[in-house]
Amino acid sequence: MSVDVEQRIRDRAYAIWLDEGRPHGRDADHWLQAERAFLAEAAAVADVAPVVAVVKAPRKTTNAKPRAVVKSTGPEAATPEPSEPPKTRKPRSRKPASV
Repeated sequence: MSVDVEQRIRDRAYAIWLDEGRPHGRDADHWLQAERAFLAEAAAVADVAPVVAVVKAPRKTTNAKPRAVVKSTGPEAATPEPSEPPKTRKPRSRKPASV
């Protein structure tokens, strides 16, 4: 039993002892009553506790950086600039299979 659980049961048993008028010789009864009450509460909390799912964020598929937008204010801004073709990536080389 952890120290925190034992302390909570001890506090509950003490409260029961006080409520019953501080009788002598009933410490074991108070302890068992407090322990049963604590376990019943713990079971009720476990039944009600929500289940939390861990969801991973999707991975990025590219390492591309966004291109900077350049705005021009002169007369050449009226004509659109030709766009560059997308860069192609060279394929990875495969390692030879070990025998």
